Amino acid sequence: MTTLLAAPPLFDQHDPDDLLTTIRSGVRSRECLLVAEWAAIVRWADHHVLTTPADAPTVRDGVIDTGVALAGAGTPLISDHHLSELVAALGRSPQAGRAFVGRVVECAWRLPRVYAAVATGRLAPWRAERIADLTRPLNVEAVAYVDRSLHPAASCTWAQVERLVEEAVCRHDPEAAEARRRKAADRRRLSVEQPDATGLIEVHGLLDAGDGHDLEQAVRRRAAHRGRLGHAGSRDVRRSIAVGEIARRDLTLDLEGHTDDGQEIRAPGRKVVLNLHLTTDPANPVARWADGSCPLSVAQVREWLQVSGTSVVVRPVVDLAEHVPVDSYEIPDRLRARVELRDHTCRFPHCPIRADRCDLDHATPHRDGGPTCPCNLVPLCRQHHRAKTFTARRYLPLSPGTYLWRSPHDLLFVVDHRGTRPVDVGRPIPPDAWACTPTRADAA
Repeated sequence: MTTLLAAPPLFDQHDPDDLLTTIRSGVRSRECLLVAEWAAIVRWADHHVLTTPADAPTVRDGVIDTGVALAGAGTPLISDHHLSELVAALGRSPQAGRAFVGRVVECAWRLPRVYAAVATGRLAPWRAERIADLTRPLNVEAVAYVDRSLHPAASCTWAQVERLVEEAVCRHDPEAAEARRRKAADRRRLSVEQPDATGLIEVHGLLDAGDGHDLEQAVRRRAAHRGRLGHAGSRDVRRSIAVGEIARRDLTLDLEGHTDDGQEIRAPGRKVVLNLHLTTDPANPVARWADGSCPLSVAQVREWLQVSGTSVVVRPVVDLAEHVPVDSYEIPDRLRARVELRDHTCRFPHCPIRADRCDLDHATPHRDGGPTCPCNLVPLCRQHHRAKTFTARRYLPLSPGTYLWRSPHDLLFVVDHRGTRPVDVGRPIPPDAWACTPTRADAA
């Protein structure tokens, strides 16, 4: 019987701090090699550009050389004959190699700020490739807007990038955005399958975002109500029962209108709240749906508001920098709303949990004189609220909405409205600077 010889351990003498430093250094080294590869590809593309479409099919060395468009509008045609040679040198398949070179060309020619972030090591190449995949269909104005707005791109979550691209299309190519929205709306469906042997049934659907929001609110409310009444089923079971209750209730309603035989029917109006943010600036024809965390076209908002029975409530603009403290430890809804509008998500590094699903933490504890004020309230999801309370993780508010975090091994991160980015410092921040956020053990 043979045994496999284990590789000798490489880091026997490393403590956890050394291991973290080694890992981070390795990440940087790997990305430096990728950046060098990108720079070489861009230089290669410069040497193999066909300057005009008329030059695309040319004969070089006895063979037909066709120019191909690897990226979006405004990028040059690249020599197809030489492209196959580059793909082979990259060690990629023809299809994957063309797609990869196209993403590099998209960044270099149409996303100069994103490409500069890659070249200077501020943005991982794989993130830039994903951005390029999204921007390739955009027109010149829309892609320029995305490039200007992605700063610094390294700190944006993927959901933020996708929403930014959608906003760019709404702003700079509204006809295409509306055509795409209407085409997507034609895919709406709802199917109820046949019951299986156990008496259960599968339901599948694709709904309008507003209709889906209404359904989710109704199902969530009814499921919670059944739980308060003592129903022993799980949350998912209670939600499934709630859908049936909603359907049976609808069968008892009077609906507005007339059937083919002249019978009068009635339908209830929308009763839930959609928080939409829309400016009067004609240069910004994009609304934001707070609950859905996504941009919307004005046409979509208009369609929702035309639903029979819909009412519109215009709320005053909220100054998110205003200080409005209260004396109590409990946080009133008006302060919570300000913090949620300011921070949007949990402020722990890289956490995407929405702020309206988070706890609000007093940065300076209330028992130590910290005010119950938006300037001292930070949204943290339950998991990261506990991590901050029971472990050595700490944060310092640098300004409203901007926080500096320190991990137990002294890794530093800045979290703000642009996302999370690591911070390298030559010397550690003095421990006294973190004294305003003691551990639970310290507090005891």
